[in-house]
Amino acid sequence: MKEISELILKLIKFRKKMGLGLSLEKVKYIWGKRVVKSLDEDILLLLDKSESKNIYIDQKLDIANLYKKKLLIFNWVKFIGVSGSVAAGFAKEEDDIDIFIVVKNDCVWLYRGLLVVKGLFNNVFRAKRHRENVRNKLCLNLICEERGVVFDNDLFTFHELMYLIPIFNNEYLKHIYSQNPWLAEDFAVKKEIIFNRYKPSLNSNFVLKTLNYLSFCAQYIYMVLSRHSPCKKRLLENFNKGRIEFFDEDYKQRFI
Repeated sequence: MKEISELILKLIKFRKKMGLGLSLEKVKYIWGKRVVKSLDEDILLLLDKSESKNIYIDQKLDIANLYKKKLLIFNWVKFIGVSGSVAAGFAKEEDDIDIFIVVKNDCVWLYRGLLVVKGLFNNVFRAKRHRENVRNKLCLNLICEERGVVFDNDLFTFHELMYLIPIFNNEYLKHIYSQNPWLAEDFAVKKEIIFNRYKPSLNSNFVLKTLNYLSFCAQYIYMVLSRHSPCKKRLLENFNKGRIEFFDEDYKQRFI
């Protein structure tokens, strides 16, 4: 119990850096009602009795739900969630909406390429042309294949996963949790939200894999020619993991 109390205090301190509190409901979600009942009064006094209200969060979640169909291509998409400032609770009116997507194996760059083409015909996805005017645009800053949902063991990632808001195939979130056993081992997350029976397909499609590689090469060349200044090392590392990351590499360090 002392270990969980310390974890709760760490999470309170972490969220305080964002100007946010930790709610009693979120503690119940992560660690369970029994834990809440056994907490010391001193810790209970530090917890918010309800989730803090932010008028922009519901608006942005409605927008994400409205446009999620535009993210569905063939039967490739396994999960869509809202992350970032909206999920954490500190979204501002001018913010975009960070989207986390999981797709089937061997198609992540091909999937992104098709989304880029889709984006040319609508004004939904955040793009370079939007410059500073990104309000309510869907920002696709993390796309993973099913094999790429194993994440780093740290407080920042723990917070991101616990506050992730699913908007497509909600139950898949348990599978993501289950692929990161450190959530239970090091953060004592309750078993109920980790246990799942989903088994991803391990079959590999050679044609899809080849097209995915060619799509990666084509998009990398485009990034270079359009002066996006891509980090080749980071792109290659994530390609091997089945992942695309376009968020600031140093962002995590600001909070840890």
